[in-house]
Order: sequence, then structure tokens, then C-alpha cells
Amino acid sequence: MGIVLGATAWAAEFQVEVRVNVQRGCQLVGQERGAGVEQLGVLDFGSGPRLDGPEGALGAALPATRRPRLECNPDTPYQLRVDGGQHGGVGEVRYLAGAAEHSKPIAYRLYQDAARRIPLPVDVPVSGRVPSSGSVDLPLYGRIEPLAEIPRVSRYSDLLKVTVTW
Repeated sequence: MGIVLGATAWAAEFQVEVRVNVQRGCQLVGQERGAGVEQLGVLDFGSGPRLDGPEGALGAALPATRRPRLECNPDTPYQLRVDGGQHGGVGEVRYLAGAAEHSKPIAYRLYQDAARRIPLPVDVPVSGRVPSSGSVDLPLYGRIEPLAEIPRVSRYSDLLKVTVTW
């Protein structure tokens, strides 16, 4: 006959804290990432023989397929700044320069809304806050007012630098 000794079970309890620290951050969505400056697209005012017609101002918009979207934590402040372009600008006016000799620049304006009521002044940051959805489109609209004189035949263009900071 054998003797059975009672086995004692030992136990220990521990606590483990679980946490995550969510920091502010943003990313541009809808743009191919690569080295250097990204090309957003073209504000294309179209073609025509005159810019003084009764139709009124010419409008252009950055295509929706090329429009960048900023995705951030809700309520993150951001700024959008557009420079004066290759041909300079003052206040709210920028200039398209023609490739033809002796062509005069054509003035144009940029706006942040489709109704073209909220201008994007030259090198002045426009501030905003990311809504609770965490996403905000960064649209770009342009307008050329009817001209007092008929411009020379040429291809007129400008190149803008758009900077988004958060």
C-alpha cells in the first residue's frame, strides 16, 4: 500500500495594461507617390478665337479624378497655399503667358469653391479643419474674365505650386 501526498496548486495573478496613443497625422489620397513634386493635372480653359465674347468668364476645374483628398484625424488643422505661378501674381490675380512673341499675359484667378466666390490669393495660406469624416477634398477652380482686347494667337500657360501643410 502506498501513501498519497496531497498536491498543492499554486497560482499567481497579473495585470497587463493595454494601450494605444493615437497621434495627429494626415496623408494625401488619390495621388501616386514618388520622388519629387506630384503633377495634379491641368486647369484647362479650352480653346477659342477670342476671350471677349458675350458668354462671359471662362471657367476651369481640376478634374475630380485628379483632385487630391486629405485624410486626417478629425479636427486636424491644415493649410493650403498656392504660389504666384511661373509668371507671378499679385493679390488674387495670376498670369498665363503666351508662347508667341509679343503676346501679353492673360490674367486669371483661382478659387476654392465651384461657385468661384472664395478666392485663393497668391501665397496666402487658406486654413481649414478636417471634418468628423476624417476626409476633405482639395478642389481648385479657375476663371478668366472677358478681356478688353483680343489676345494674340498662342498657347498660354502657367505652372503653379500647391502646398498642403498639417
